[in-house]
Amino acid sequence: MDNLIDQLIIRWEKAFDDIQNLPVFKAQIKTTQYASGARYNLEKFDQQTFPSDGPLSSLKDNHEYGFSDQGVPCYVAFSHEHNKTYWEGYYKYSDNLAEYIEFNINTGTPSAVTRVLFEKGRKIATQRLVVNGRGTIYGHLKSQRTALINKIKEDTNALFLTATSFIYDQDGKIMRAESTHVTPGIGKYTSHDEYTYVDKQLDKIRTFDAEGNSRLTYSRNSANLSPEALIEKLAQSMAQSVTHTLQQYEMELPLALLELGFHYADNYLPLLGIQSQQEVEQRHLKGEFAFITDNYIDALIDITPFEDLFAQMESLMEEQDDMNIGVKALRRTAAILTETKLFGKIATTGDFTAFAIDWSIEGHSTEELTGIFLECGVQPDTINKWKQSNFLAE
Repeated sequence: MDNLIDQLIIRWEKAFDDIQNLPVFKAQIKTTQYASGARYNLEKFDQQTFPSDGPLSSLKDNHEYGFSDQGVPCYVAFSHEHNKTYWEGYYKYSDNLAEYIEFNINTGTPSAVTRVLFEKGRKIATQRLVVNGRGTIYGHLKSQRTALINKIKEDTNALFLTATSFIYDQDGKIMRAESTHVTPGIGKYTSHDEYTYVDKQLDKIRTFDAEGNSRLTYSRNSANLSPEALIEKLAQSMAQSVTHTLQQYEMELPLALLELGFHYADNYLPLLGIQSQQEVEQRHLKGEFAFITDNYIDALIDITPFEDLFAQMESLMEEQDDMNIGVKALRRTAAILTETKLFGKIATTGDFTAFAIDWSIEGHSTEELTGIFLECGVQPDTINKWKQSNFLAE
């Protein structure tokens, strides 16, 4: 597996010369479509199909995709308008190899490389490299290629690397995938995926780390739940698990506030922040903002009862390129907890509120907080009372 990582780094170094190939692939374009974000992950290409991660449109948008006469993407261009940074990339296909090479046009750095290796029509390995900052780091060295390459290779925070090999059963189905990763801040580690099938259809993928810990990373939506039904069913189950977790935790009561903390586009399994009525009143008397707490419980929510639904939600977010699906699920979970007052299983205040929030990107104004609270089942009368008492500033 280390050999696949080494090969990938060598291929990335050689890709500095391949920026000159962009006009060749741009000339292959027969049709053009647009999207608000990235759509075609080459690792999903299997020589028969190449699904899009989300919708495409004929209306101009940030990501421009060019398609060849074979109907597959051959070229992509996108930008960061505020920073005036531009990227272009191309897709290249052959019998035994498919490649996606992306370039930061400002620095000339290959910002991403994805490779899919085939043998006798079967996908045997994938390799993915992404430069941290998408090729913007060390831009001052863009005219000194050797120095730029060495600087990036020497920087332990510069490259995200993953190499995966696939193991098949006698019927030609993937049964196991083994991966090596190199991640900034973590270093090198390994994982493996185990695949299970029902009626010859892929049903589940479970990912294991080197210590044997696992999580379900794919679950087939065999019930054909609509996005709305999936969110509702997941929220109901998650609300039950949150309540059960709190029942096992010793805390001061009655409970006044429950935060379901999450990290947008990263982690939607909430961290539980709790505040009793006494704690809230003390903070309010001190003139502190009562809704932000540092009292997060160390007990983790048991995901087992809803891990299938959670994996389906993550797949749906990827398929539709919509990270707000997870936000909706957590806000709905909070609304159920607020409206049922933790199903009556834990002592709460009369205006007990559960709310889901990522403080790093939201909740920074009274107007925004009000909108979040309303989504989380708080009644307008309660919000008005908070504002009148200066608990929630106007």
